[in-house]
Amino acid sequence: MIVFRAVRPVPLGGLALVRVSGHGHGRRMGSNRRLLAAIQATHSAVFFVELASILWLVASGVMNRRDRSVAIAGGLVAVEGAVWLANERICPLTPLAERYGAASGSVSDIWLPDPIAKTIPQWSIPLVASGVVLHMRGFLAGRRRRG
Repeated sequence: MIVFRAVRPVPLGGLALVRVSGHGHGRRMGSNRRLLAAIQATHSAVFFVELASILWLVASGVMNRRDRSVAIAGGLVAVEGAVWLANERICPLTPLAERYGAASGSVSDIWLPDPIAKTIPQWSIPLVASGVVLHMRGFLAGRRRRG
């Protein structure tokens, strides 16, 4: 029988990685480690795509640019926000990471510096709001010029 015991994240060069320890056959444990690493990599990739989308919404709003790339970025951010809110402000990858041995599957266990990981909602939500305001301002100004 295999027993997994998750321990605290191990800092590595400013990044929080999860160390998984257990007893039993190494093959099964190694498989879970690889799966957990894949979950963490996916979680990190989703974060970076979302961050790029949010920053693009702000930058394109400042430049008064509205095109397909803005629509795609806005759609990605909207879907991620809806999933996060519908799941009671918990990423669906969190319980999955915990199931495979993460001490905590929360965003602080993905490959990000702790100060960034622990404060994502505090700075990302205002950035999204800023992007929306900038695009609304540009949209309304364009309507006034045409009207």
